Amino acid sequence: MRIAALTAALLTAACGTAQSPQYFVLPDSQYIRPAERGAEIAVKAYLSDALDTGGLVYQTDAYRLNFARNHLWANPLDDALANNLSNRLNSLNRRYTFVPAARSQSTQQLKIYVEAFNGSYSGQTVVSGYAQWPNGASRPFRVETVQQGDGYAAMVESLAEGLKQAATEMLE
Repeated sequence: MRIAALTAALLTAACGTAQSPQYFVLPDSQYIRPAERGAEIAVKAYLSDALDTGGLVYQTDAYRLNFARNHLWANPLDDALANNLSNRLNSLNRRYTFVPAARSQSTQQLKIYVEAFNGSYSGQTVVSGYAQWPNGASRPFRVETVQQGDGYAAMVESLAEGLKQAATEMLE
């Protein structure tokens, strides 16, 4: 009887132990300015309210999202996305110089509205939204990428892969 009570007490204590936060960096989110090659376009990312929580987001079923409290972005997600997408767009298009809006003086702005940037119960990550170009053209993007492996680190890698494809869709 004592052993059962002690075991129950230890299990209860273990459940109450706070988990230490883990911080994740979006790959390729340190902006690298290319050599000047054309008109500068400032890149600004706008997040849906659901993504602007500081934590990673996981869709648990067709109707619910889970907002991680202990698996957090190391940098503001909108800044990391602007940096990542500027790098990607610079590698795909030599006509312009894409610069994150926080570092740009340009009045020409590429606005990227990100509606989904999350893992999913389906085993895929989702990156979707639309890009509003300075000339008024709008380019939607929706990329679902199969997540290779379990856990948040695998989810971040899959999201980064989705961003590569999204950047290509923005330029089409």
